[in-house]
Amino acid sequence: MHLRPLISLALIVSLTGCTDVAAVNDTRDDQQEFALSAQRLVIDNNGGSLRLIAGSGPAVAVRRSLTGKATVEGNASWSLTGDTLRLGINCSGFVPDCGGLHIVSVPPGVAVELTSDGPVRAVQLAGALTATVSDAWLKVEDPTGPLHLEADLDIDVSGARSTDVAASSREHAVHLTFTAPPTRVEARAAGSVKVLLPAGPETYRVSSAPGRSALKTDPASKRLVEATAGEGHTASVRKAA
Repeated sequence: MHLRPLISLALIVSLTGCTDVAAVNDTRDDQQEFALSAQRLVIDNNGGSLRLIAGSGPAVAVRRSLTGKATVEGNASWSLTGDTLRLGINCSGFVPDCGGLHIVSVPPGVAVELTSDGPVRAVQLAGALTATVSDAWLKVEDPTGPLHLEADLDIDVSGARSTDVAASSREHAVHLTFTAPPTRVEARAAGSVKVLLPAGPETYRVSSAPGRSALKTDPASKRLVEATAGEGHTASVRKAA
């Protein structure tokens, strides 16, 4: 007789409840709009992935996709108080299927400050972005506003037209690619650091360690690039061909 699977299922049911087990294969999609009167949006994302996109209207539009236990009533929450948007997904217990994604449309001209314990992807934001991500990666695509980024895992910025960028990965790598010449770049990582600047006549004051920058430094330049990699890794600063 094969008793172990039955015992495991009984244990899961006793610990999580029949409702949660029944929801293992469920999915749920919701959307909500929140009125925002401030020019700053603070996001507190607790559980699940977060995606930020450029919105066209004055409201903060949020779409969420929930799976498994997260679909059970009371296991997901969202609210806006003042300028703070709180997004929550509760995946406690032993049910293997539980998760979600929030997609937040940011009104034009609004600066974003966020904390998240899940992965974050930000696409085509025009305002300033300040992000702190724990136990996950951070990707920023086609930004134009100032960036101040911190994450435990990889930070990847592509297509940047931002003039001021600071990025720090506590455990992994930082890769920054620019399509317009920045004024100040500060990149630090426990792993490797790669900074790719656009082709053009602009010169930069470059500081990179360890390793030697492929880009010649100009001590008189007003544009500054600092790249610092972790022990055993390299920092690379160069221009696109």
